Amino acid sequence: NPVNTAKAVSEILLGMPINYYAVIEYDGVKNIVEAMGGVPMDIPFNMKYTDPYDDPPLVINIPKGHQVLDGEHAVQFLRYRKGYLEGDIGRVKAQQEFMKSAFRQCLSFQLPKIAKTVFENVESDISIGTALSLAKKATGISGEDIETYMLPGTPLPDPPYYVIPDAQGTAEMINQIYSIEAAAAEEDTAQ
Repeated sequence: NPVNTAKAVSEILLGMPINYYAVIEYDGVKNIVEAMGGVPMDIPFNMKYTDPYDDPPLVINIPKGHQVLDGEHAVQFLRYRKGYLEGDIGRVKAQQEFMKSAFRQCLSFQLPKIAKTVFENVESDISIGTALSLAKKATGISGEDIETYMLPGTPLPDPPYYVIPDAQGTAEMINQIYSIEAAAAEEDTAQ
């Protein structure tokens, strides 16, 4: 349930409200990536994996190097789990890089063309009006303007490898995020 997940995330983030949610299935990712003409990525190593018991069977085969991932290979990249030096943390970082690259790719296209596909493939409580307002605010943003963060915590060394959130580190991260936004708002006001 997305609403209960948002409530749990809000608690971990020390009460910061989660105003909206968006849920996307792998087929939706595939459709959106196809609509934007693929996502350029530097693949750090050969990604090969097969799970014949998945439904449908999962086959991942992406060679190392710079390439534009089509929808099918984007899903493979996002699902790939092995070979990262930092384990799941490395996978999260790779997924964050994918999101940055996808955002840059969206900016190079006409967003209205992609927006229709996004609305058809994403379940969300964001109204069309709010989405259009957010898109308008995104005008002038470049891919370099995107910052990603990872929740500070301590990974446990044994299965099931839970991560214990660090409340103080989380508070510092939230403060850093809002300090950046406040400084940018003050800069805009001064101009």
